[in-house]
Amino acid sequence: MEDLKTFPSDIQEQVLQPNDRRYTIAIPRGYTTNQPVPLILALHFGGVITPFYGKLILTGLVEPALRELRAIIVAPDCTATDWTHPRSEADVMQLLEHIQNNYAIDQKKTLITGYSKGGIGTWHLAAKHQGRFAAALIMAGFPPADVVDVQWKTPLYVIHSRQDEVIPLDPTETAVKQLQAKGVSVELVVLDGITHYENNRFVKPLRAAVPWIEKVWL
Repeated sequence: MEDLKTFPSDIQEQVLQPNDRRYTIAIPRGYTTNQPVPLILALHFGGVITPFYGKLILTGLVEPALRELRAIIVAPDCTATDWTHPRSEADVMQLLEHIQNNYAIDQKKTLITGYSKGGIGTWHLAAKHQGRFAAALIMAGFPPADVVDVQWKTPLYVIHSRQDEVIPLDPTETAVKQLQAKGVSVELVVLDGITHYENNRFVKPLRAAVPWIEKVWL
């Protein structure tokens, strides 16, 4: 079995100016500008945001789960109270533009994902920026109140645990059923036996989403 503590990616801590906007980036080994690669945006969970806080979700969850996609993964530090704040949203979109201007990115293979606070942010940013991401993958995130009113173009994949004691499953299940009734492309995976703070146990379920990601990227 592959050692999840070793990373076949170059993990770097970077700062985007102005305003010292911190982000962690994973660049797959062997990357060259001659071959465009996918781009994954990973939004971190809540907590006290210490410098390069996004590195936690990148190295602990998203990179180990999705490394076979050989994507550039970028995990910014939230610059406001949460990912739905206008300043956070603007900073994330500017960071994406910076990455796409400085790396060879396959524009048809983009993904936004996040856990908890980052899952809420994924719902929000995917809804606000239809067409900006080829796919959105939400983990343990509360859906917005107007989720059914959004004219969804972005395919959605949602992972939530039945035992989540912080963000309950019911609102997610209800939202997914309503979206499916409208013909939105959305899949829900319900996990058992995992509490909200056991985000490391989402590695395997997230890895199981790889075939879905590759399918929507076609």
